[in-house]
Amino acid sequence: MTQGLIIHTGNILQLPDLKRKPGHTPADELNDTLKIQLSKPLAEGSHEIFAPSELSSLLNPEERNSQKITVKLFLSTPQPEYVKTALDAALQELGATYADLFLISWPSGINLKDSETLWNAMENVFDQEKAHSLGVSDVDTQGFVELHNSARIKPEAIQINLESCCVVPPELVTFTRENNIQLLTHNDPQNILPTETLKNIVPSLEEVLWTVRYQTLLRCRGIIKNKGYVISTHID
Repeated sequence: MTQGLIIHTGNILQLPDLKRKPGHTPADELNDTLKIQLSKPLAEGSHEIFAPSELSSLLNPEERNSQKITVKLFLSTPQPEYVKTALDAALQELGATYADLFLISWPSGINLKDSETLWNAMENVFDQEKAHSLGVSDVDTQGFVELHNSARIKPEAIQINLESCCVVPPELVTFTRENNIQLLTHNDPQNILPTETLKNIVPSLEEVLWTVRYQTLLRCRGIIKNKGYVISTHID
């Protein structure tokens, strides 16, 4: 019988054993973090693994307005019901009521119907004021234009992975400029935590459902103050 398991990393910037090496990718960072956090055997019947209190990601409410919260969701399958669940989990970690920017890593090969349903779930969290702006990552230019034109709540940011796209397509540059859309770059893999990677750490884990990353940035200084992950998985 399988059961759900939620894993919290806490603020990994406070993790003393996390070694940041040259060329360390976000996937490497998450993998190394989980090796540290999951080094002890899971207790039987575990439903949730919390980070130690010293790694708490809770923000000081008085500092909320001085920090920009960005949340990014990685889905193993394009299940729209996971969108709100994952965002809520990230906001709970921070003790915040909304994200300034909520990004989704767009699933590859998603069909038009599923695409519309998934973006509708993103629009719903915007309507609920859980996100003040929405964005999408790893979608081709034509797909992004179609998404933007059909969306009720328009994406205000698009992330381009420069490792797979060395030159930003001129058409995308023009479209984002004309529509006042942020054009951002990143180096995240589309699937930041494959099930096989997690099973190498904890063999009893069966499937990664979603991974969400939260990050806070000091607006005036551009310094990252807080970064962590929440992972939803199944365990046998």
